[in-house]
Amino acid sequence: MPRSPAQNIKRRGAVYWWRRTLSLGKLAFSKNFPISLEFSLITKELDTARGRAAAMTAYSERLRMSFRDNVARYGLDEQAISAIFVEEVRSYRNELVHLEAAWKAHPVWSSVSDRATDLAVFEKFWNAIADEGLGVPRDWCFVEKHFAEFDHDMQCRVRDLLRDQRDFPESLRLAAQARLNDADATSNPISIPVAVDVIARARAEAARRVKDNVDFDDLAKLASLATSLAKAVTSQEGGSLGAEQFASASPLLAAPLNAEQQRYAAMTPTEFAEVFIDKKFGGLKHRQDKKRQREKVQESTLRDIRWVAVLLQKAMPQGMPFSQVTKEHVTNLDQWFGLLPTTMGKSPKDREPETTFEMIRSRALERIDNGELSADQIGLSTNTSNKHWQNFARLHKYLRSLVPGLFEVCVAEFITPETKDEREARDAYTEEQGQAIFSLPPWTGCAGVDDRLKKGSEIIHDALFFILLLVWYTGARREEICKLKLDDVFDSEVHGIPYLFIRPTDTGRIKCTSSKRKIPIHSELLRLGFLEYVAALRLESETLLFPEMYPADGTKRKIGDVFYKIWWIYIRPLVPNLLRGQAMHSARHTVSDALKQAGNDLEKRNDFLGHSQKALGEGASTYSEPVALEKMREMVEAIPNVTRHLDRVETIVLLPAARRVARPRRGNRG
Repeated sequence: MPRSPAQNIKRRGAVYWWRRTLSLGKLAFSKNFPISLEFSLITKELDTARGRAAAMTAYSERLRMSFRDNVARYGLDEQAISAIFVEEVRSYRNELVHLEAAWKAHPVWSSVSDRATDLAVFEKFWNAIADEGLGVPRDWCFVEKHFAEFDHDMQCRVRDLLRDQRDFPESLRLAAQARLNDADATSNPISIPVAVDVIARARAEAARRVKDNVDFDDLAKLASLATSLAKAVTSQEGGSLGAEQFASASPLLAAPLNAEQQRYAAMTPTEFAEVFIDKKFGGLKHRQDKKRQREKVQESTLRDIRWVAVLLQKAMPQGMPFSQVTKEHVTNLDQWFGLLPTTMGKSPKDREPETTFEMIRSRALERIDNGELSADQIGLSTNTSNKHWQNFARLHKYLRSLVPGLFEVCVAEFITPETKDEREARDAYTEEQGQAIFSLPPWTGCAGVDDRLKKGSEIIHDALFFILLLVWYTGARREEICKLKLDDVFDSEVHGIPYLFIRPTDTGRIKCTSSKRKIPIHSELLRLGFLEYVAALRLESETLLFPEMYPADGTKRKIGDVFYKIWWIYIRPLVPNLLRGQAMHSARHTVSDALKQAGNDLEKRNDFLGHSQKALGEGASTYSEPVALEKMREMVEAIPNVTRHLDRVETIVLLPAARRVARPRRGNRG
């Protein structure tokens, strides 16, 4: 049987491409310039190309039939456009007035600035953006076309300004979304390009009025101008849509892509997450183990990036590329965030592609019925939800940098502000909880080496005894304490003050550059024999502070994770009145609260805890020296003393040498 001809298929080299010219009636630009769509089918096999081309043709037909309905449903009406125009004229007028005042006040700008010329440049620029849109390259041709009336020096200044503002399209789209929210209009791929166009025209009008000293109090004229503009834009929106609006409304890309761009556009979220991780945090393999090796991020960061890709893929139709994600998909995912358990992802089944959100929720509800899960564990926390959406925004932004023509899927509305103080107040341990922890058998007397959580008369000095004490009395991160070496403990070498040196070593990295710091040793740690413990390990020729906590060679588990699995999960149920979210890290919040209550400012607290100073400005993060060791010792002593009930340590009892070894690898079960 002869096969049917291959419709809408052409061959370019060895690869088949799909191409179709759409006739959209009044939506077409003109008879001479129809809208053509062209995509690589990413195959050299004709039979495969036939199937893919048929699917593309069917999809494009649905697009053509539904485009008018989408404009009517998601577009802007005259009232919304008028409101956006008026508010933007007023806002940008105020911005220019303040900018003009700054020119006059500055000793250099006042001598070189020409008010009329500078404002005319603003007017021309925004008119050019309104006429041509954001899709036109703002290069030298753009400058010569729209700024021909200015001299060459001014044209060069404009070109340099445009070259420096590479994030201009992104900032203008964000401004459009903000104006749409103010006007109670929906942000979507159809409304945002129209809002961008209105904002550009409003700014051009504001610049003209400031330049010509036109009265802004004539609201009637301004409203009339806004209404006339609204009619023109809505006519364009429903009749002759521009190329950028068409590309934004369509999940298909308007411009032909090369083979590499096509490859990225065809990737699923999980596939693209691996590309993102490799490009951002991998590569440069020739620099590994060298002085210039690229700084690595925490494994948890990579895990979070991969996890949000898995979640997004479950919220989209099976096999749909990441480049086709829409606001509808992310809204669906955000709704699921309120229905899924906080334990989601801990079971390997949750990560399997065939496991749906419905299945995960059903299993969680069964566990609630069986008493294995509490009802308040349904629904992700704000902090977790924010982290997922921030990682989504990072992934999608990078995708847009690799695939031209993709429009932003903004998730800013899903990110809920959460102040740090509120989190710390909720998560911090109380002094009563701290006293309860250190009243347990590991610190007051246990039954022996093999039964550390049962009451007895023996006290053994090891990781279990000292790690939680160090976390409490330093506020350091769990991993920072667990990875310490004996060489990181300094005994009275600087002004007679013993201290810990938190720094990157061969046992592990630190979270960021600001995490490198020196922490004086609290007097309670000295009373409880910490320095004697260090000396005893040195006599045993040990090099690690907690050698029994190290994972076996070849495993990726971190040292802090070993302590968590071996000890903390069994200590945690013994802590009274423990709140949801309180973990070992809560001791860090307790220390932060104590330092704040003692009158230490944020800059000092950041130095002590190893937080970044960037939020405080360049002076804090670049020029200030860390808090001197003498002053930091005063800060250390402000940490609540919750171990007064423990006896002073006179004799150090180490673990047997056979126990001070790396954890064995987990064998195969069954």
